[in-house]
Amino acid sequence: MSNERIVELQIALRRTATLFQTGGSRPSPSVEQCWIGQVNLALPDEELPVDADGVAMAPILQLYLPALPYVPDELKETELVTVFLSPNVLDHDDMSGYMCIREYSDTGKLVLKDFGPVFMSIKPFPLFPELCQDDSPQWDSDDIPEAYRQEILRLEELEGLNYFEDIAGEIYRIHKLGGYAAFTQPGIDFGDGYAFTSIFIKDLWGGET
Repeated sequence: MSNERIVELQIALRRTATLFQTGGSRPSPSVEQCWIGQVNLALPDEELPVDADGVAMAPILQLYLPALPYVPDELKETELVTVFLSPNVLDHDDMSGYMCIREYSDTGKLVLKDFGPVFMSIKPFPLFPELCQDDSPQWDSDDIPEAYRQEILRLEELEGLNYFEDIAGEIYRIHKLGGYAAFTQPGIDFGDGYAFTSIFIKDLWGGET
């Protein structure tokens, strides 16, 4: 097998993403600072959301997208994203009433808000972005087109090629916007009209997310 074909497969499968490092530097006081475990911007009339049972949610995430090196096309018209979760979100198969995602196309009307501390062990930490251009899909996910999968399987059998050693770049299991889902189960599908855009995970700084 030619190195040229390996490069073609790598280019076809790898995706760009913004990776986030948690803490480690002093946060900026500007609106551009991204946070995990904290939300400090909202419209003047927006309050802390409550879940389907009337329980107050907690501020989990705030991303200012224009300052990031890469943003998925689905979020190109969005300036700020904030996320709130219910402390009981994992108790329900249908989580739609136990999380709140707010998107803002214009941050000019937003004001500073103090939504208080989060639940569990999450502490507010600044997130610092960096560009990634080699995020690769997990082999057992549905992110590899079937034609590529069959070609890779054939080459593994005939020429000893190994997907993880010869084709895959990195599988980034950290906070990221874009790229691929890093924790997947075969058969999981977001459904028509939905696309994967981000993943935020448990880490040593922010705790459970």
